[in-house]
Amino acid sequence: MRFEMQRMLADKLLPGERILWSGRPKQGFLFVWSDLFTIPFALIWTGFAVSASLRASFSDNPLDYLFFVPFYAVGFYMVFGRLLLDAYLRARTFYAVTDQRALIWRGGPWSRFQSVSLANMGSIELRERGRRGTILFGQEPMGWGGSRFSTSSDSRPAFLAIENAGTVLGLIERTKRAVA
Repeated sequence: MRFEMQRMLADKLLPGERILWSGRPKQGFLFVWSDLFTIPFALIWTGFAVSASLRASFSDNPLDYLFFVPFYAVGFYMVFGRLLLDAYLRARTFYAVTDQRALIWRGGPWSRFQSVSLANMGSIELRERGRRGTILFGQEPMGWGGSRFSTSSDSRPAFLAIENAGTVLGLIERTKRAVA
């Protein structure tokens, strides 16, 4: 994995920079706590849209169906689409800790590269569940912050759902002390 990351990030590495760890987020569907609210709400939303459009089917105006298309689209996105999009984004995401920075790279149509300097790194938050965990870099934004409907679209740089997150955090903290 380290060689693969080295090859993918070769043009992003600083002169003399070395990768100490590399990894990827959990693949496939990833459910978060907000899904306990989002999924039932989306099912109710979609159920009302289906029910209302069935009532509209007795109407003489065929354009009544078009009124409900946006409601279907939102409902199906909230139930299925956001989970598919999140899995798609995580499948194209790679993480690395170097001797100077934490790197997050996502390929594909929504490509994105984030670099967090270990020397100037602010707070680090670890959220563990079992063998996996998430490491969030920096302060949580005021208010609602990032998206509560997707794990991959939080505004803070993060290593999402990685194996042995506590060990990776220890490596980051040791490297941070050595750089400072």
